[in-house]
Amino acid sequence: MPSTDGKVWLQMHDFSQQHGDFACGSLLWVHTIVIGSAKVAEDLLEKRSANYADRPRSVMCGELSGWGKIMLLSNYNDWFRSHRKMIAREIGSYATVAKFHRMIEFETRRTLRCILDDPARLQAHVRKNFTSIILRISHGYVTQEGDDPLVELAHTANAQLSMASAPGLFYVDIVPLLKYMPSWLPGAGFKRKAKEYAAVLDDLVEIPHNYVKSQLAAGTALPSLSSRILGEPGLTDELEDSLKWAAATMYQGGADTANSVAYAFYLAMMLHPRVLKKAQEELDSVIGTNRLPTFADRPSLPYLEALVTELLRWHTPGPITMRRTRVDDEYNGYFIPAGSFIFVNIWAILRDERTYTNPLEFRPERFLGDNPEPRPGNACFGFGRRRCPGKLVDSASTSDSEPFPGYFLGHSALWLICAQALGAFDISKPVENGAEIVPEFNLVGEIIVHQAPFRCSIKPRSLEAEALVRQEFSLSE
Repeated sequence: MPSTDGKVWLQMHDFSQQHGDFACGSLLWVHTIVIGSAKVAEDLLEKRSANYADRPRSVMCGELSGWGKIMLLSNYNDWFRSHRKMIAREIGSYATVAKFHRMIEFETRRTLRCILDDPARLQAHVRKNFTSIILRISHGYVTQEGDDPLVELAHTANAQLSMASAPGLFYVDIVPLLKYMPSWLPGAGFKRKAKEYAAVLDDLVEIPHNYVKSQLAAGTALPSLSSRILGEPGLTDELEDSLKWAAATMYQGGADTANSVAYAFYLAMMLHPRVLKKAQEELDSVIGTNRLPTFADRPSLPYLEALVTELLRWHTPGPITMRRTRVDDEYNGYFIPAGSFIFVNIWAILRDERTYTNPLEFRPERFLGDNPEPRPGNACFGFGRRRCPGKLVDSASTSDSEPFPGYFLGHSALWLICAQALGAFDISKPVENGAEIVPEFNLVGEIIVHQAPFRCSIKPRSLEAEALVRQEFSLSE
C-alpha cells in the first residue's frame, strides 16, 4: 500500500531492490507484479503486447469520475483502436507533423515573449504553450492572450486525473463494492469528490467540441481533427461521440506530459550551467546569433538533440505505467494469473545503473560518441499497443521520409522550445541578498508528475536576442 507522502515509484523501487526486477505480491484478491527493468518490461509489454494492453480496473477514476472513455484509461478494445487510428492519422507520421511546424514556431515565439515579460509565471507560460499547440490540432481553437479558460480547464482536469488514478489512494479501487455507498454516509467523501471530477471532465470534453460545431456552422472553423471528421458526410451519433473523446484525449494528453518536461528543462539548465553553455556554444557556431533556431536546424545540432533526450530520461513525467493481464501467462518459470495488475516503474528503468552510467547525473554526452547509451525510447512514450499514438519510430535508423528519430509532435515541440530558449535566454539560479538560491529536484504529483515550483533567473542573452524574441512572427510564410 502506498504511503501518504506519495512518490509511489520510490516505494516500488525499494520493493524491487529487495525482491528483484520481477517482484510479486498480493493485496486482498489482487495479484500484483512490479517490474523494475527495461528487459522485463519489453519482454512482456512489447513481445507479448496483446496480453498486456489493458488497464487495471479503476473504479474511482474510470467509473465514478468518468475517465474510462479517455484512451489513457480505456481497455485495449475497438473503442481504443478507433481513437488511436483517428489520432495517428492526424499526427502519426513525420509528414503530418511537419505541417504543424510553422504553427509550433508561432506558439513558441509567443511563449518566449511571455517569459521575457513575466518570468515569475514561467510554469504557466510553458503550460499554455503546449496546450495551445494541441488545441489548434484537436479542435482548431486559438488560445487568447493572457490566461485562457481552456488552458486552465485542462490544467484542472489533469490534476484531478492524476489524483483519481493514483494507485491505492482510494479504497474503492481495492474494494469496488464501496462505490454503492450513499454519498452522505461518513467515509463516502470519495463519491462527492468523484462527482466534482466528473463535472470538470464533462467540460473538458463538451466545451471544445461544441466550439468546433459552432465554428463549422458559422463557416469559420480552422482545420483540425474535429472539424475534419465532423465535416465528413454520413456522420453518425456513434462516430461523433467517439470523435469527441478522441479529441479530448489529445487535448488532455498534450496539455500535461510535454509541458512537465519543458518546465523541468529550466531546472536542469540552472543546476547544470556547463550543459547550458555547451549547448549555446553549439547554437552560436552553427546558426550564429542573428536568428533563433528552427526545425530546419535540428539535424545540425547533435548536442542539443542529446540534451533533449537526456531531459526525457532525467525528468520522468509518468513515473509508473499500469497494465492488466487478459489471460494466464508464464515468465521465466513464474506463473502470471489472468487479471494480474502490472506496475512498470519507468522512473527506476531510466535510472538503472546497469543501463546508464552515473544515472543521477544530467549528462547529454551519454547519447553521443561511438558507444552511446540507450535512448529512453519506450520507457518515455509507452510500451507495446499503448505506445503514444503520436510517437514515430525511435531507433538509430533514419530515412528520407522521417529524417530523424523522435520527430513526432510532442518531442518536436519540446525540442523547439528548448532550442529557442537557449538561443534567446541566459538561465541561472536566482540571487537573493547576495546568495544564490539553489532549487531542488523534486517530483510532485501521482500518475503524472511535475517539478515542484522553483524560482529561476531568466534574462535575454543580449539586446539582439531580446529583439529576436519580440520580432513579429506570422503564421503565414
